[in-house]
Amino acid sequence: MGTILLTGATGLLGTHLHAWFAKAGRDVVATDMRAASDGRDIVLADLGDAAAVEKLMAGIDTVVHFGAVSDEQAWADIQRGNIEGARNIFESARRQGVRRVIFASSYHVMGFHSTGDTPIRLDAPTRPDTLYALSKVFGENYGRYCYDRYGLECLVIRICTAFPPGSPRDARNHLDRDDLCRLVDCGLDTPDLGFRTIYGISDNPNPFFVNEPDPGLAWRPQFSSRAFTNIDADGPIDTSDAVNRFVGGGFTLPHQ
Repeated sequence: MGTILLTGATGLLGTHLHAWFAKAGRDVVATDMRAASDGRDIVLADLGDAAAVEKLMAGIDTVVHFGAVSDEQAWADIQRGNIEGARNIFESARRQGVRRVIFASSYHVMGFHSTGDTPIRLDAPTRPDTLYALSKVFGENYGRYCYDRYGLECLVIRICTAFPPGSPRDARNHLDRDDLCRLVDCGLDTPDLGFRTIYGISDNPNPFFVNEPDPGLAWRPQFSSRAFTNIDADGPIDTSDAVNRFVGGGFTLPHQ
């Protein structure tokens, strides 16, 4: 395994991944737009700057692309960070002969599916709930395009809720951060990855999303939200509450 470019390395999940890679002894170039508060070595770069991305990509074997605007923001910010950023990553990667890209997508690309229709399979149509989610659909499709046209391998991870759950709804959608790291490891190490999409979700009761068995990827979550004692992970959700109508939760509520 060659050098990994980790984008978004000072974000919540990027920080966890960076520590995970360091413990495993992987060779990593970590980048973000801001420095790490703990003094880690971070290459400062704006992914919306194509020349900066081209410079970052030199000598890279695999990209773990977690750098993005991570929630709903003004369109200009989403366009630069998530649309131009994703395009720059994929284009620079394929030009410089990078082997594969692991792309951090989001369950919000499926946000307007009804909670009554769960669990939602991977082959269900995307129903993005925000401009942020639309940008993730763009990134997923750009990965597909680069694999079909150029052979750049890609694993799309639709990341679910990576915070401790505070309700039965959260418990259905929980993703343990170590489960995510193990999934990224599979994306790094699986031979002949091709193009694949997977929900990043732990082994929860009544999950919103379900993955078909993928023997080629060989990832199985090891954590369940039942381990949290502050909530009833098996409890019902109140579908009369507008937040629980769709799997995207509060992101699907009407707004200007």
